[in-house]
Amino acid sequence: MGVFEKSKGIGRRSPVWLRVAVPTVASLLLFIIVIFAIHMPAVRDALLAQRKESLKHMTQVAVGVLDQLRDQELKGLISSGEARRKGAEMIGMMRFGPDNKDYFWINDLNAKMIMHPYMPELDGRDMSKFADFKGKLLILDMINATEKDGSAFVDYYWQWQDQPNKVVPKVSYVQRFHPWKWIVGTGLYLDDLESEAAARNRELIMMTMGILGLISLLSFYTIIQSRRAGKDIQESEALFKGIFNHSQQFMGVLSPEGVLLLANQASLDFIGSENDRVIGHYFWETPWWEDSLAAQRELKELIQVASFGGVGKGIFKHEGLDGQFIYVDFSAKPVVDDNGKVLFLIVEGHNVTELKEAQEQIALSEAMFRGVFSQSLQFMGVVDLDGTLREVNKAALDIREVDVEDVLERPFWEGPWWQDPPSLRDDLKEDIKNAANGHIIRREVKTNLPDGGSRYVDFSLKPAFDAEGKMLFLLAEGRDISELRSVQDQLSTLNRDLEQKVEERTAELRSSVERLESAQNQLIQSEKMAALGDLVAGVAHEINTPVGISVTSISFMEEKLKEISKKLDSGQLRKSDFDKFISVASEATQSSMLNLHRAAELIGTFKQVAADQASGQKRMINFREYIDEILLSLRSKYKRTQHKINIHCADDLILNTYPGAFMQIFSNLIINTLIHGFEGVEAGNIDIGVEVSDDGIVIRYTDDGRGMSQANVNKIFEPFFTTKRGAGGTGLGMSIVYNLVNTRLGGTINCSSVEGQGTAFTIVLPKDTIVED
Repeated sequence: MGVFEKSKGIGRRSPVWLRVAVPTVASLLLFIIVIFAIHMPAVRDALLAQRKESLKHMTQVAVGVLDQLRDQELKGLISSGEARRKGAEMIGMMRFGPDNKDYFWINDLNAKMIMHPYMPELDGRDMSKFADFKGKLLILDMINATEKDGSAFVDYYWQWQDQPNKVVPKVSYVQRFHPWKWIVGTGLYLDDLESEAAARNRELIMMTMGILGLISLLSFYTIIQSRRAGKDIQESEALFKGIFNHSQQFMGVLSPEGVLLLANQASLDFIGSENDRVIGHYFWETPWWEDSLAAQRELKELIQVASFGGVGKGIFKHEGLDGQFIYVDFSAKPVVDDNGKVLFLIVEGHNVTELKEAQEQIALSEAMFRGVFSQSLQFMGVVDLDGTLREVNKAALDIREVDVEDVLERPFWEGPWWQDPPSLRDDLKEDIKNAANGHIIRREVKTNLPDGGSRYVDFSLKPAFDAEGKMLFLLAEGRDISELRSVQDQLSTLNRDLEQKVEERTAELRSSVERLESAQNQLIQSEKMAALGDLVAGVAHEINTPVGISVTSISFMEEKLKEISKKLDSGQLRKSDFDKFISVASEATQSSMLNLHRAAELIGTFKQVAADQASGQKRMINFREYIDEILLSLRSKYKRTQHKINIHCADDLILNTYPGAFMQIFSNLIINTLIHGFEGVEAGNIDIGVEVSDDGIVIRYTDDGRGMSQANVNKIFEPFFTTKRGAGGTGLGMSIVYNLVNTRLGGTINCSSVEGQGTAFTIVLPKDTIVED
């Protein structure tokens, strides 16, 4: 009984009912002052601020529409003019407000009206001189107001909605759209605001009177009950002590007024305090609550609920002696006598830190899900495993212009999204069945619109599981890909057209290449025939001397034969004449035979060279001898000059190769030197060196002629490149050499030259053409 005796002693300072009544009456007076002197005048200001914020938000939504069109313009999906036209149309059709008569207008930074939905006669006009109904230059004021921050609120007088004869004060929010130098604005009629504020204040007065009456009754009842409280407290003291002394939870006993009468050791240990510091104080004034005024106010309310016989509950955050915060599930429960009178309050606290953290995490996750779900531009819904639609987001409702009540708690396939064509319903039923079995469904869905158009949707259906792997529901998602599909179709058409044009152009190019190849082959054949012509000319020149000597010897023999025959017929033939004839005939015959053999040898050589050049057959040759045969066939080109050709090649180098290729290579190199390199040179030297190295057979062809520039060296092997275009050059000679070396002989050729110092060609051939002994 000691504790309760102490509490009674504390209460003798003043009657309990008085200690309850004074704060209650003061609270009522304070409540009346706050309502009538502070809150009611603030209603209009708060309402105005709220409506202004709403105007700002709606304008930002409109500007967001323009941002999307600007993004499409930058991506090249629509033109700049089309983007602006669509932007003006879409903003012009937007309505909001209680009667859907609030609207947006657009003007540019040059004060030209872009769009006004209720005054279309202003569209396109210069509004720099345009004033409101009180003479204020409205458009210029809006341009100046938004110059600094890009947006502003502007006060003016304007017509009432779509009634031009009624002029009222209005406040508008205007915001610049910088990419297009537009200003988007909307307004609020202040008469609407005043009416709404007056209506709310009337409702607030009525509510306040009711609350005051109720509080007064409750306060009166509390005062009466407080006078009867405490009679039987001592009777249960032993029971409470047992509970207190053995419980690990935070426990305490309060008077109905909230005075702490008893605290268990667990509670005292939490704050590191003793009974003397807390017993006899109001519970909300003890160290458990001193760090938070909000917690003290909430605690008072809970204790008041408990003191009236109810159960007060709440979650409070406390800081322990170690600096760590814990969450306590606090409750205040009344203990009453047989008549229902509250004797005292039992307060308990459970450490629910882990539970609270888990709840906060769950709440955060749910808030994040709700935010994503509600604000997503994709169509989203939550479907039970049996196909019942439980949740659906705004985007999905807006796309079919239906209310949430029309689709929730109904089979998903009965929704307006799946009615046309009818086959979509059966497909969706099958998809839900498969998704309920754990499969992820994703496919493209084509739906028909009431206006006759079509919409393509990237639809997916995914199962959602809990932490234990149990399937909870199905998440349905849809993304409108109509524009993407349209672009893809356009790209496919463009690709087909492009492929057709490419095929046509390829055919034209192939035909041109074939004509060029034919012309090139004809030119190459002409080069070969020209080379054979030079060879024939060389043959005729070379065999002319031995054949001429033979003809001369035979003619001389013929004359001598006629002379001795005449002497024989006349009987004047002497032995000395006959002996002389025999001697002359022997010399002439020997001379003729030698020269005819020489001619036959030359003809055989020329014949072999010509055959190699014409046929292109592969055979074994002595490379040194073959070079000599080539030079012999070309001797007529330089025999009457002082130019010299020097050969440095092993006599026993045998190759299994294409002799005709070498004939063309050396012919073109030597003739190219004679025509170009030795132009203006009286006595030039050509050196042809052949050696076998680790890299292969290396042939070095050099001359000490005029040389050429690096630009010409870089183009020397290009087809049709020549510096003698006007003098009969075709530009194919060195191109033929390059192709023969690289293609026919499988080697490489390089050219180097310095102007005034000559030119060098290095040919490297594979070693596998060498025939070993």
